[in-house]
Amino acid sequence: MNGRFMGLLSGFCAVVLFLLFITGNRQGVISADNGTVKKETPVIVIDAGHGGEDGGASSADGLCEKDVNLRLCRMLQAYFTANGWRVIMTRTDDRLLYNRNVNFKGRKKVLDLAARYAIGEKSNPTLFLSVHMNAYPALPSCSGTQVWYSPNHPESARYAASLQASASKIQPDNHRKIKAAGSSIYLLHHLEIPAVLVEAGFLSNPAEAALLRKETYLSSLAFSIFCGVVETQASAAP
Repeated sequence: MNGRFMGLLSGFCAVVLFLLFITGNRQGVISADNGTVKKETPVIVIDAGHGGEDGGASSADGLCEKDVNLRLCRMLQAYFTANGWRVIMTRTDDRLLYNRNVNFKGRKKVLDLAARYAIGEKSNPTLFLSVHMNAYPALPSCSGTQVWYSPNHPESARYAASLQASASKIQPDNHRKIKAAGSSIYLLHHLEIPAVLVEAGFLSNPAEAALLRKETYLSSLAFSIFCGVVETQASAAP
């Protein structure tokens, strides 16, 4: 992470925070007593992909996706909490979401995804944000953040576009376009709320995997994701 990238990110996020200051939260209800708008706390579900016996992708030197996902999500939790959001984490430790007292005979992953889906729908959040890493060993030069969105809610694409643009602030060579999720991405295919999935980087790229080990880079990446979300939330019509 060089100084130019950090300067670009700092300037971008200063604009975002100014937008937040002048616009406030997009959600509000009218008080019957005096007609004033009472702002409701925005809610985000942060979903750290994989966990437990499901490690996800891994780098050549053993960096495991499930661990990077959780580290990044904890940073996101801190940013959103500090900004007044209510944060719901699907997991806060190294595990899949299923009942360990029952033998599910190979259905653990199915039940894990069903549990994550239930958390999202029950919470009715401003945004459901799922965090993953990417890997394409056949072409190790592949790098950069890729954002997917649920086609089931019109707000999903807006959030995805903002997140993809925000990522390019610290990844200037990243020219990826957002993609609508198909049936292979279970959560985005089924959720009926605003939902996106961020594949934050390629563990199959040695240089990017090395960056993903660094707290400074992960923090900058988390902040860019945070900025992309709050910019969209702040600019939405009340």
